Amino acid sequence: MRYTYKKERRDPQIQSYETGKGKRWRIKFSMTYNGERHNIERSGFISFDAAKLGKNKAINDVQKNIIKLNITVQEYFEQYCEEKIQNGSWRYTTYARQTSLFKKLFYPRWGKIKMAKVNRGDYQRWLTKMTIEKNYSKKTVQTFNSAIATVFADALLNDVIIKNPIQKIKVSGTAARDTSMTRSEFNKVFDFIKSSPLLKNQERSMALLTTLGLRHEEISGLKLKYIKDNMIGIFEVLNLHGQVTSPKTSSSERWVPMTPLVEEYLKLTINEARETYGKNGIIMSPDSFVFVNHLARHIRYSKLTEIFQLISKETGIHVWPHKMRHAFSTIAFGIEGLNPRDIANILGHSKIDMSLFYNNGTDEGKKQAMSKISNMF
Repeated sequence: MRYTYKKERRDPQIQSYETGKGKRWRIKFSMTYNGERHNIERSGFISFDAAKLGKNKAINDVQKNIIKLNITVQEYFEQYCEEKIQNGSWRYTTYARQTSLFKKLFYPRWGKIKMAKVNRGDYQRWLTKMTIEKNYSKKTVQTFNSAIATVFADALLNDVIIKNPIQKIKVSGTAARDTSMTRSEFNKVFDFIKSSPLLKNQERSMALLTTLGLRHEEISGLKLKYIKDNMIGIFEVLNLHGQVTSPKTSSSERWVPMTPLVEEYLKLTINEARETYGKNGIIMSPDSFVFVNHLARHIRYSKLTEIFQLISKETGIHVWPHKMRHAFSTIAFGIEGLNPRDIANILGHSKIDMSLFYNNGTDEGKKQAMSKISNMF
């Protein structure tokens, strides 16, 4: 039905018209915002005031949409990361790792580009080129690409983009670092940790704790109150930013039995730490850190990494703290009669499958398995 529209003197962008159900109002006007022209028309308002509110909302919507369309990759990524830390989805370590990753790798090429202007083909070519130039492992690139794709998916949900360009991206890269160790390699590393004069008591204690499957941050953040009855409690950790936080997951909170050798050197380390605290005018309390520097402050997060750099150099075996965690799992699962659930509990895994993932297997294990299989024929 065609209506006759009459402009309102109060606002010529609002017109009234008669319908079978009574008088109605509409808004109709054009506006230019950030160099773009927008034609706006809405009808069916039951009063002039309602039409006025509708007009203001339409103008705000245009402005918001333009702002969304003009938001750069860096601006959106920073908003996204900030929201994750504020709503509790991320721990601070995750927040710091992701923001550092974006700043280092993604912003130089894409930071100033509008989210809506990111092209899938350009992104694919850039990712492949960067992977080759920096010799990244495939696993590293998968992690990086997944993080970016997640942010673009969030932008899609918020109507910042109409299509996610980071989809079905082909990821390449070198093989991941080999986390497997033969039993002979482990024995060589263990013997060095146990007896080398190059390691001080504190360094030896820290290295020995990795043979129990403890994580880097669990060792760095060990406090006196969590050493009880030949057990080590994991209820606080020291992250790479020097912050004391809760463990990685709820299942990571656990008590881990000590071997006699670990207990022996941990006692020596505690006595040395108590002396260090005393020299600095501090009484070592249950809440004190076990591993401290000469100023009685917790050791740097990188200290354990430096210890294993020395071990790698002296043994000729490339080893690092997390590789020892894999070695623990491999050896534990290779011992007949052990309950897989107990191994997972020691490692702090809620699912046995995760502990099995850490189990790399060995050549010796394959030979033993084949020997047992051959006896079946």
